[in-house]
Amino acid sequence: MRRLKRLLLALLALSTLLVVGAWLMLRASLPVLDGETALPGLAAPVTIERDSLGTVIVTGTNRGDVAAALGFVHAQERFFEMDLLRRRAAGELAALLGAAVLPADREARVHRFRQRAEGFIAELPESERALLRRYTEGVNAGLAGLAARPFPYLLLGQPPEPWTDVDGLLAPIAMYFNLQDNQNRRELRLLQMRAALPPAVLTFLTAPGTNWDSALAGDVLRDPSIPGPEAIDLRSTEIADPAADAPPSSEGIGSNNFAVAGRLSPHGGAILANDMHLGLRVPSLWFRAQLRWPDSAGGEHVVTGVTLPGAPFVVAGSNGHIAWGYTNSYGDWLDFVAMEADAGDEARYRTPAGGEPYTTHRERIVVRGADDEWLDVRETRYGPVVAESPEGQPLALQWVAHHAAGVNTGLGGMETARDIESALAVARRTGMPAQNLLVAGSDGRVAWSLMGRIPARGGDGLTPLASSDPAAAWQGFVEGERNPHVVDPADGRLWTANARVASGADSELIGDGGYTIGARGAQIRDGLRAKEKLSEQDLLAIQLDDRALFLARWHALLEDVVAASDDPAVQALAAGLADWDGRASIESSAYRISRAFRLRVHKRFLALFEPSLKARFADYAWPSLPQIEGAVWATIAARPPHLLPRNHASWDTWLEAAARDVALHLSTAGIDPADASWGRQNTTRIRHPLSGALPGLGRLLDMPAQPLPGDQYMPRVQGPAFGASERLVVSPGREAEGIFHMPGGQSGHPLSPFYGSGHADWAAGRASPFLPGEPAHRLHLHP
Repeated sequence: MRRLKRLLLALLALSTLLVVGAWLMLRASLPVLDGETALPGLAAPVTIERDSLGTVIVTGTNRGDVAAALGFVHAQERFFEMDLLRRRAAGELAALLGAAVLPADREARVHRFRQRAEGFIAELPESERALLRRYTEGVNAGLAGLAARPFPYLLLGQPPEPWTDVDGLLAPIAMYFNLQDNQNRRELRLLQMRAALPPAVLTFLTAPGTNWDSALAGDVLRDPSIPGPEAIDLRSTEIADPAADAPPSSEGIGSNNFAVAGRLSPHGGAILANDMHLGLRVPSLWFRAQLRWPDSAGGEHVVTGVTLPGAPFVVAGSNGHIAWGYTNSYGDWLDFVAMEADAGDEARYRTPAGGEPYTTHRERIVVRGADDEWLDVRETRYGPVVAESPEGQPLALQWVAHHAAGVNTGLGGMETARDIESALAVARRTGMPAQNLLVAGSDGRVAWSLMGRIPARGGDGLTPLASSDPAAAWQGFVEGERNPHVVDPADGRLWTANARVASGADSELIGDGGYTIGARGAQIRDGLRAKEKLSEQDLLAIQLDDRALFLARWHALLEDVVAASDDPAVQALAAGLADWDGRASIESSAYRISRAFRLRVHKRFLALFEPSLKARFADYAWPSLPQIEGAVWATIAARPPHLLPRNHASWDTWLEAAARDVALHLSTAGIDPADASWGRQNTTRIRHPLSGALPGLGRLLDMPAQPLPGDQYMPRVQGPAFGASERLVVSPGREAEGIFHMPGGQSGHPLSPFYGSGHADWAAGRASPFLPGEPAHRLHLHP
């Protein structure tokens, strides 16, 4: 017994030592907040201040020193997240995280972005290369300045690798993967639809708009016309019922930005509102900062907003002269080229200049804890081969991200733009995933422009041109005034919400990469038009608008279906429909049930057209069809006999079957319709990337699970792990009246006082200041 006691005491002591040692190592990896430290290469001392939320204020004597200091802070607070970004773009995640992320690496490695980025840097102006170098110096100094490696590397048992100038482009390139389809899968599925469906049916299902259209200017689109029985007749066809599980929505979800001219605000200044909707995580994708350095006129540049750890500039915010923000454009930025074999030689392909051989690059993917994997990438003058056409031809991919013009650091020019015109000039030369840029000027003016490069293509953007066709290769990029823009709109209001923005020639230039239905944009537009004067608080209220205008007609339709049904399961839904309050509120069962009904109707609708597709392509899966609502609703309204399959006596029974799907799904999950609140489904899961690495770690690293209002069809876009990655409302020159929200917190270290900071305000929608508060910490960097 004595020996057993001594053994137990020894094990307890050892366990205590391990816990204490781990705690000390964790604390040793905390960022340095106060005091003084050296940063080699500085021309003069730089001050880094933090307010109570951890917002960083960097003050230096030149922009290069400020970039170095920002790199120092980014590394100490967010190096792991920076590392994930560069590895995502380069296809190097498996070396750090293991075989589970190999699919992502295989996808990315096809593009060979590490090699491409080396060439992109060589084409940057020397001033921009110098800024990347200074940032890199700061990052590596910040990493070296930690007393222990950042805590994720302690968990993973690996040392962090130094930052390089190339990584300074790879981190922004990772945003291409977030915002565009790097394999062009949607376009491939559309090509399959074209090959298998009659033209009238294809046009019906892929219409460019609906009655919800909310473009800034030009044509207003309407729901599509139903194809006649000569194109498709299902009256003698039996369509099997699809599974009752909920389909994903096909409309997509995205961001909002809107602006009002100074004549519409109570203080006479133009106001910008921006909420970029992305996948949510801990810590936030963004990092709050204010950058300060002298200008050439004896004053000071003061730029406030969000930075992307991994890049040396403010991404969205205000500089006192302009405020700017974005939504993803969902234009068409990728094209296939159909590769023709050269004289029957599959190792060569035809070009306008004659035959050329494919170039094969053998890529080594390092895998933590397993053997390395080798990937052969076939490259052409157009881009890598990534797929096959419905006819079996190899398809090479042209992508804006493959070109130096599409990847540069021009965005940093927004920091010093002094008016609308100079901001639009920056937009025209910036290489980034193409965005809808809104700018508000301190002179009261507002403007929209596409920001990012537009390919000068020879085809229609969908049909793959043959590799021997002189028009197959893009002829550079659209330049100058041809870049779509709207300046000083007549009514002083601008809005974008990932839907169609432009018409005519501008719309043709941008193309359709799956832009969303216009319902959210229309709700924002109408909110802006509802008042003659709009303040910062009014614009925040629009950002938080969770009214379910889009779903109201579906709720009414479901009430009619339930009232007409004699099926007890369907009738039971009535108890859940009674609490309709016209919002995506967390208490509402009616919202959740009406939403589920709509999605199941959509699923049954698409099933009507699947037999032809499955007969041609056994593994066919529908692409995102953001405008399909127009086709579905037109069919429900007209109830054409030739689209009703023979196993349904009427459209009423067809709709009742969709309602029965909803009832069955709730019953299987053990949920009473009266207790099926939207909040039970729409509960946040905002997690740290490593929260599942050890049991119980999620309780320490993740944000609290909260039911939140909102959904994708309204301005307050909210899902369990998707939503506003930031909200800002600001008038340039009046930043003290501005508002800012950010989920997930500022710091990446769980022991930091800034871990999760600001998250509660974001969740509650409470107005919190755009500008940093009084400094709570001050660190002096010296040469």
